[in-house]
Amino acid sequence: MINSIALGLDTIDIIHRQFNNTLFIIDNVCLVIFVIELSLRIITYKKNFFIGSNEWGWNWFDLIIVLISIFANAGFSIVRAVRIVKIFRLLSAIPAMRIISMAMLHTIPAMLSVVVLLTIFYYIYGVLCVNLFGDTFPQWFGNLGKSFYTLFQIMTLESWSMGIVRPIMEVYPYAWIVFISFICITNFIVLNLIVGVAVESIAEIKKNLPK
Repeated sequence: MINSIALGLDTIDIIHRQFNNTLFIIDNVCLVIFVIELSLRIITYKKNFFIGSNEWGWNWFDLIIVLISIFANAGFSIVRAVRIVKIFRLLSAIPAMRIISMAMLHTIPAMLSVVVLLTIFYYIYGVLCVNLFGDTFPQWFGNLGKSFYTLFQIMTLESWSMGIVRPIMEVYPYAWIVFISFICITNFIVLNLIVGVAVESIAEIKKNLPK
């Protein structure tokens, strides 16, 4: 937590100018602690650190994060910004975070099905909007790529009404049917499926955790 806060503070100009050396020391001290802790775990568990234990996946995760951090702190400019990956250590250190990250991995197969379904709706509405509105509003629906991006904006409900739909409705009064149906399908149905899959996965993982 301290290391993550220090990395964030280092991005603020006034703090960076006044406390750059202090933040650099904190960053390196945290890295040394990470390396010592990881080394002790390897010495203690030996080969079980890498294979054969319930924690081997998290052990590899910690090892990769620490190795990336070492290269970043060594001054390699390409990976200097990658120091922030040390925040991912929170995923293995905090039990609640581990449950959430495990749930994310557990839901990938089901999520893929939902993503495929969402892609199909995007494609249908993307082609439809290009054919209906592309000639009049090429900046939004001039081709399939622009149509996908505009539909994504509409799905997130960011300036969708006043910014896009109402100007189109001035030319095509019944355009609201297309966009309202798209929002209902993608935002209120498909995205809720993703939430449902994630919640079910978290509940299942918690149920299977040892008491």
